[in-house]
Amino acid sequence: MEAILNTILTPLPAWLALVLIVVGAVSLVLGLIRLGYGAAVKGTVLDLIARAEHEIQGTKRGAERKAWCVKMLRHYLDNSRWGKLVSWAITEETMSKVIQFFFDRMKAALEKD
Repeated sequence: MEAILNTILTPLPAWLALVLIVVGAVSLVLGLIRLGYGAAVKGTVLDLIARAEHEIQGTKRGAERKAWCVKMLRHYLDNSRWGKLVSWAITEETMSKVIQFFFDRMKAALEKD
């Protein structure tokens, strides 16, 4: 096994191996940030959904409510202590998916009751 690894890794210069390791580590960190983001903001998202339902009255206005939630979540992220560090990695599309995920779960829980 060691011989196989040496055969594979020997042609790579040390600088290229270092670059690949750094790129892999950065990719891993960004992936973990994006995965953990939904769990970290669950309470805030549920509160925003409830506020949007209350403040934006009327039927067929779900897209407007969702856009408002994304705008408010971006505002909270940009103004939080640690959010400033990772706000560039979290897109509006990611926020929209997180909001939709928790909205679907909340709707399913309410229908169950």
